[in-house]
Amino acid sequence: MKKAGVLILLVSLILVLSLMLASAQNQTIEEKAYNCLKAKLGDDCGKSNSVEQLAFSLLAISDNSAKQSQCKSSLLDKQKSDNSFGTIKETSLAIIALEYINHNTDASENYLLEKKKISNLEWYLEIDSSEATQCEVSGTTVNIDVNKKITSLSSTSCFTKAFGDYWLKIDNNCIEKDIEVSCDKSFISTLIYKKSGSNVWHVTSDIQLASAKEKTSHKINSYCFSSTDSCDYEGSLWSALALQTTSNQISEFLPYLIAFSEDNKNLFPETFLYIMTNSEEYLNNILTSQTYGYWKLGTNDYYDTALALLSITSSNAEDAAKSWLETKQGNDGCWNNIKDTAFLLWAAWPRTPITTGQAKPDCTPTYYCVSQGQCDEAEGNVLDYSCLGIKVCCDKQGLQETCLDKGGVECLAGQECSPASALEDGCCLGTCASATPECETYANSACRTSCLEDEEQQSLYACPTGETCCRKKAEEPRSYFWIILLIILIVLVALAIIFRNKLRILIFKFRNRFSKGPVQKTFPRFPPTAPGILRPMIRRPMLPPAKTLARTIKKVETKADKELEETMKKLKEMSK
Repeated sequence: MKKAGVLILLVSLILVLSLMLASAQNQTIEEKAYNCLKAKLGDDCGKSNSVEQLAFSLLAISDNSAKQSQCKSSLLDKQKSDNSFGTIKETSLAIIALEYINHNTDASENYLLEKKKISNLEWYLEIDSSEATQCEVSGTTVNIDVNKKITSLSSTSCFTKAFGDYWLKIDNNCIEKDIEVSCDKSFISTLIYKKSGSNVWHVTSDIQLASAKEKTSHKINSYCFSSTDSCDYEGSLWSALALQTTSNQISEFLPYLIAFSEDNKNLFPETFLYIMTNSEEYLNNILTSQTYGYWKLGTNDYYDTALALLSITSSNAEDAAKSWLETKQGNDGCWNNIKDTAFLLWAAWPRTPITTGQAKPDCTPTYYCVSQGQCDEAEGNVLDYSCLGIKVCCDKQGLQETCLDKGGVECLAGQECSPASALEDGCCLGTCASATPECETYANSACRTSCLEDEEQQSLYACPTGETCCRKKAEEPRSYFWIILLIILIVLVALAIIFRNKLRILIFKFRNRFSKGPVQKTFPRFPPTAPGILRPMIRRPMLPPAKTLARTIKKVETKADKELEETMKKLKEMSK
């Protein structure tokens, strides 16, 4: 009976493994990754893990009430007495994750705002007029000739002539002060800044036009974030993103982030700046830096790819990235580690979170889920509705720029540009070339005058005039049922051969136990003897019990061998 139990256990194990294999084959990339992440997080969301890992895990797993509760609890355990979660970056990530599930983060936001400091940028004031003019700039008299050059400047502690005497350099002592400009002719005034030692100048969006004797007013607010004396660029990126996520104004942090972006290419700042400003310049940089479906500007291609997917909307670049991720997905469903897997899931396949307290209604379709930068550009209002990922719900969709506005050219019919240079809707940053027919961009498809026998017509995909899109007929999905069943039967037969002697005895005992009717004992009859004559009793020799059992077993064996032979014949026929 012990052998029979082993046999049943092996069969059960084979069935379970077969079902698991069939189930795994039907799972999507997303489902495999989410299942792997849930398994790796355990029952406490990895309580001993870093704040960064806990924050990304909470963002990814926020649709599961049990896991969300575990990750939230483990993350809040990391909060310190000053309401920080460690570094500037860690605190920012914790704010983003907790805000995503509608948990109050006011105390941590105040901690971040206390850590802002004046950034070390050089600031300039430009005054432009079509005529020679005299201006008053915060109590300082400035004379500008018809060539727009500053000819004289009264004594001042705030301004000095700069850039060939065309601009006024603003002293650091006058940062955060109001700068008022009034001229006797119509004029335009604006602020310009740059990083010290750089030849790249940046013009702010604060450009003001005024008539003669009217005033314009400017104020320089330029900050970064730091826990030390020097600015923390990566911490400032995540802090600005966290504050924007919680509906705080971040315009005062953008000059520093923009000016120092060239020095921090390894942090992929374009992804953050595109979310914050919606500038096509940053989008173009993101798209052109993609390589074979992924991004790698620092040391971790999974992290950089997640940043890119977090910032861009649906595009060919996103599809290529997901295809690349499919090739890199581990057998367990994860990528690299818990942090990278969670970040990629939140960036590429975000799920609707279960929010604390009263759930927010969905933003769509009445309003628009866009980046904060898009909403600001459209002069829209952020509404208290739910959007996935890093997007906000805005009452305006955003300005729809033309291809020319984006710095590209529109390809003509029958033309296209390379994926690395394409924006969308036929807009190309490079040169347009003859396009591949739409039909031939799909696998196993080709444009022909008539389809082959193993092909079928695809009317949805375009081909040149006079040709039809033909695609190979889809093969019927393979069923593994018969293969699995055959494997199970082979295993059973193999086990039956190995334990055949034991099975014969079991079969014999089984049959004797359940044979019909009572067993009748018969005794030999002897012919009657004549009276008075004694005949010796003749005893017939009786076979020993062992020999009797052996004869019976031989009969059973012969019959079992015949049944086994018939079973093997049937299995061979089924496997053909």
